Amino acid sequence: MRRLAGGLLLAAISAASLGLPGHATSNHVVMHGGPFGGVVVSLLTHPDAPEVLHLAAFGSGVYRSVDGGRHWAAASRGLDDPAVLTLAQDPVSPRVLYAGTDSGIFLSRDAGATWRRIGAALADRNVRSLLVAPGRPTVLYAATDQGILWSWDQGATWVPRGAGVETRDIRVLRVDPTHPQRLYAAGFGGVFRSDDGGRAWRAASRGLAERRVRALAVDPARPGVLYAGTSGGGVFVTTDGGGLWQPWNEGLRNLTVLSLLATADGEALAGTVGGVYRRPGGAPAWELVGGDVLTLTVTFVTSHPRRPATLYAGTGGLVFVSDDRGRHWRELALSVAAPSATAAVAHPAATESRSEGR
Repeated sequence: MRRLAGGLLLAAISAASLGLPGHATSNHVVMHGGPFGGVVVSLLTHPDAPEVLHLAAFGSGVYRSVDGGRHWAAASRGLDDPAVLTLAQDPVSPRVLYAGTDSGIFLSRDAGATWRRIGAALADRNVRSLLVAPGRPTVLYAATDQGILWSWDQGATWVPRGAGVETRDIRVLRVDPTHPQRLYAAGFGGVFRSDDGGRAWRAASRGLAERRVRALAVDPARPGVLYAGTSGGGVFVTTDGGGLWQPWNEGLRNLTVLSLLATADGEALAGTVGGVYRRPGGAPAWELVGGDVLTLTVTFVTSHPRRPATLYAGTGGLVFVSDDRGRHWRELALSVAAPSATAAVAHPAATESRSEGR
């Protein structure tokens, strides 16, 4: 990755293998540069302390803010692999954090102050999504480039848990908040559903015209309603738990979707390779929001559980916040204290060459 004029980043990755239209230049992807020394890919909000945030930047590790994101400090001591792809938090003990990286999983018990590697069997795996089981915080699920894995002892031991999943290239895991044993997994092979905590899975992709799925969102207020974000096919929606999908792209001008968010009041947001789109409940079409600042690849969109109107979005090395449910956005970080030795920077999708680019 190298910097261009205007603070942009040019990531040397295969645009064809990523399915990136629009903002791909030759075989490169253009993103915003920024202060985090890497590409921001995940943000966690503390369930009990609204001002405490954790952020993962692929290429430079984990950062922590205690003032709502205005100031950040590196929180990666012991994190041997700064290529972080995802973060997860123990809902019962929020100081317990997990980081999924390009080479396995790391655990912190002190809110990111120190980390240690866990699950030695995952050291050669690209971990894209982590899920802590609701009501059972010692039970974890991991989506990797070699399938789904399950741990019952807080990540110390992992075993395969993907019977019935027809692809090993899994990108995302989600749980149905109304049925804790109902899980959804998706990747480059479609969507799969389990009703028994992951022991058995079945395909749930009927009607899904594009099966390269990068993002899933479960509607927290309407059981059975899910959204899938795809590479090149836009967004699909199902109202029966994956029984039948339909395209949901009215107004969506960028059809490679990297992140989805469904809010409790019926709104949906999509992070695409060309900005953030918002679709209020019952609206006939998506609308582009934050077009004055969020113009390039948006790697995540997430909400604050204690502040429903507050949303966060990441693009390249920058983080933005909205205080009005996504209508308007502003850059969040005022200062970032970088790690003592900044690691080499690469876009998270560069790791996909291990599963799709060869």
